Amino acid sequence: MPAGPPERDSAMPAGPPERDSAMPAGPPERDSAMPAGPPERDRPALPLLVAENLCVSFPAGKGQRLIAVEDVSLSVSEGETLGVVGESGCGKSTVARCLAGLLRPGSGTVSLRGEVLGARRTTEQHRAVQLVFQDPYSSLNPRLSVRSVLAELLVFHGLAQGEAVERRCLELMALVGLPADALDGYPSSFSGGQRQRIAIARALAVEPQVVVADEPISSLDVSVQAAILALFADLRERLGIGMVLISHNLAVVRNICDRAAVMYLGRIVEVGEREEIFTDPRHPYTRALLTAAPRLRPGPDRVAGVAARLRGEPPSPTARPTGCAFHPRCPRAEPVCATQRPELLPAPAGSSRMAACHFRDETQ
Repeated sequence: MPAGPPERDSAMPAGPPERDSAMPAGPPERDSAMPAGPPERDRPALPLLVAENLCVSFPAGKGQRLIAVEDVSLSVSEGETLGVVGESGCGKSTVARCLAGLLRPGSGTVSLRGEVLGARRTTEQHRAVQLVFQDPYSSLNPRLSVRSVLAELLVFHGLAQGEAVERRCLELMALVGLPADALDGYPSSFSGGQRQRIAIARALAVEPQVVVADEPISSLDVSVQAAILALFADLRERLGIGMVLISHNLAVVRNICDRAAVMYLGRIVEVGEREEIFTDPRHPYTRALLTAAPRLRPGPDRVAGVAARLRGEPPSPTARPTGCAFHPRCPRAEPVCATQRPELLPAPAGSSRMAACHFRDETQ
């Protein structure tokens, strides 16, 4: 049984109670209530899922275009979790929908095991990349029981027939930590944490290679969040799937992700190994995010020397600043930042970690 059994809900048949593993609101320090950070592993030479130069824009009236995502490239390997963080409106969810094939990018490509996924994906390609939505209630059909939701997928995709459908439904319930009699319930009968487990079971029913989770715990009670995160960590280890975790919670990314990508105004400004990002950030925006996160206590890994607060609000995506989009708010900005847009390059030179800053080689 995976870690994190479901919480007890009076409207649902009795099941084992869920642990009350409270998680802090967002500090990037480690927390004993959350799953331990993923172990270091040798990654395969060929990434499982690769997005290259994704660009997405929407009409904004009066001849304007809202640039939601601009030149975003990222990758994830088998058994690896990539965290994508940033302020609300920075384009994280748009990237998630592009990866899952729910939104067609204006330009750029998404590849799975080296094969480019076209504008109209096949059924097999859609199965390979599944999305877990932020709000589990709105993503489930309220008129279908859990058994009907799962059985329909299994039969449609030819994954099970006859009695095998029921057996597979029971396996999926056990996999996400729900009792067998949950199959008879409807979405309205469950709590938020239980609905999210059902949504995860639905994504796993089609045996995906990659799961993209878009803010999967933001709508849940704090007491349930750690249990859902433990479930994701357990599924990654047991099934070997790749995961892309969209979140604005730095504690979540630090505790369960192998690598992290930081987005600002539609672009990735820094990407690298988890510990590199959290202990030695090279982009001023990453540093600002880390210093803004609340902490219960100081620690040896606390980001030092960046006390300056961000100025103002993020610019409008319809009127992006020239040069570096972050320069109007950056405490390190120089005249060059207003005229030349920095490229995403290794920081320091030769490193696997990359940052889009003219001063990326500077230490804190």
